[in-house]
Amino acid sequence: MSRLASIDIGTQTIRLLVADVSNNGEIVPIYRDRSIVRLGQGMNESKQLQNDPMNRALSCINNFVMSARQKGAEHIYAVATACVREAVNGRAFLNNVLTETNLIVRLVTGEEEASLSLKGVQSVFNDTHNLSLILDIGGGSTELILTSNQSIECAESIPLGVVTLSEQFLLHDPPLKDDLNILNHAIRSIILTNSNIINNLIKRNYQNIRIIGTAGTVTTLAAMDMKLIEYNIDEVNKHILFYNYLNYLYNMIVNLHSKERIDLPGLEPGREIVIIAGTAIILTIMELLHVQELSVSDAGLLEGILLEKAGVNT
Repeated sequence: MSRLASIDIGTQTIRLLVADVSNNGEIVPIYRDRSIVRLGQGMNESKQLQNDPMNRALSCINNFVMSARQKGAEHIYAVATACVREAVNGRAFLNNVLTETNLIVRLVTGEEEASLSLKGVQSVFNDTHNLSLILDIGGGSTELILTSNQSIECAESIPLGVVTLSEQFLLHDPPLKDDLNILNHAIRSIILTNSNIINNLIKRNYQNIRIIGTAGTVTTLAAMDMKLIEYNIDEVNKHILFYNYLNYLYNMIVNLHSKERIDLPGLEPGREIVIIAGTAIILTIMELLHVQELSVSDAGLLEGILLEKAGVNT
């Protein structure tokens, strides 16, 4: 087995995974860390990464690189996603990362991000299923991957992120009814305008499609459903979220101030604002596809990066 590390530089969160990876695709986690730095904070209109978020991110990445090396990682593989893709100074930021940490960061496309996330998800959901839709809801974009019996039919990235939506539409705390109406209308419009996958599924009227969610919004909702005081990957993986529960939770959290929301069991500090938009995205997709259940995968992009580098085909 090889000891490898992966770093995911996202719009909302930066995450680290150090793991032993075998040639047959077995991943044995050694160390994990994550920090909500909100790298994409304030870049909505200017499309510029702002100085304070960049400095927070640089400090976090440097700490993660040192941690990975201390844990014995032979190689560290890092990727940057939506907000760095979109920022006019994204490449300059990655050059700063290289100068400060000696880490080369791969700037992935939305389709590459989707493919890597799928590899990670399939390390947990390795069964065959006629049709599955994988959702990777991030801070600046949402990746959608449609699979049939483990093979990709289609993958896409749409401009639907919890940070950008929250900054644009959730202008009051707690949000006003008008804020929420505009938010939900925008989510539905963005999906129907940008997602060929969702539109085709609606037209084809598939009945037994399985939806699997990965990344922070979905895993946080699973932790909230189970009221986990301490996050537990084994309990989160393959947990099922039901539409009725998500709808109930959404209607509860929108009526709470963020300072009250943060006390809810399972809600990770730093997500008390963006969890509203994230839940709204999931509910909208489930409603459009008439789906009542969503399966949860903690594994995703981080695991996919390691599997790709180890040459594993899941």
